[in-house]
Amino acid sequence: MKPTPLLENPLLNSITDKKVFIKPEFKQWTGSFKYRGAYNFISQLDRTSRNGVIAGSSGNHGIAVSSIAEKFGVNATLCIPKDAPREKLIKINKFNPRVILFDRQKQDRTTLTEEIAGRDSLHIIPSSDHEKIIAGTGTIGIEMLEEHDGLDVILIPVGGGGLASGVALAAHHMNPRVQVIGVEPEIGCDTKISLKANRITSILTPNTIADGLRHTQPGQLTFPIMKKHLDDVMTVTEEEILSAINFSHTKLGLKIEASSAVVIAALLYKKLPENIRKIGVVLSGSNYDHSLLYSGSIEAI
Repeated sequence: MKPTPLLENPLLNSITDKKVFIKPEFKQWTGSFKYRGAYNFISQLDRTSRNGVIAGSSGNHGIAVSSIAEKFGVNATLCIPKDAPREKLIKINKFNPRVILFDRQKQDRTTLTEEIAGRDSLHIIPSSDHEKIIAGTGTIGIEMLEEHDGLDVILIPVGGGGLASGVALAAHHMNPRVQVIGVEPEIGCDTKISLKANRITSILTPNTIADGLRHTQPGQLTFPIMKKHLDDVMTVTEEEILSAINFSHTKLGLKIEASSAVVIAALLYKKLPENIRKIGVVLSGSNYDHSLLYSGSIEAI
């Protein structure tokens, strides 16, 4: 993995009237933050004890796992939902893993992955709910505060919780005063619902355009970390996400995917308190669905 230095965008600062420091994980190897956790996991594997690795993924985790497995000479199997973005499938297939497509409305990804892993003697690489994955994503928070220790808030997308829990743990270890706030799609706010209920709570698979955030519940390991270290979880609508991704591409020059755009939407649509001035935002990836671009209005911004 490689460091991704913080960026500033003058137009974004002007529009929000805040100092926004962008953590461009879309510039990470394979185009997303997922490379960090997957590399941390695979680089420490005892590769003699199994026949390879397997991961369930909607795209970015699969791209990272297949790339790193090829680098280490490890056989990779990926369980990918049939409705995953075509662009992500193309990138996955460049590394020649075994791909198993499934219907996420009818099949449980974790169950399918575990069945195949047991049958074929494969290491399971979770997309978020594992100590090595959380530790790998935590390097994002370390880098952010090493570069700028005066941030008031770190704003971060929330999916399975690996990114949010890793960054929040690392950030609060370095600076207990910095707030860490998660952002979810309004129609896929399983973490917000779970935190409010004080227990892991499942929802139906959300049909959000933020495909990397289509989780039905937070993880067993990530949930208690988020419960302790997230200061808040806010939500954005599908219309706000769509406007944000188009605005990011056409006006800000940020070629991000919809799962990254949730944090831009939170900024553009004034979700944060006025008194917060210095904001770090994690833009998690760039493996976007081209069909989303220019299909929504940006006039509302």
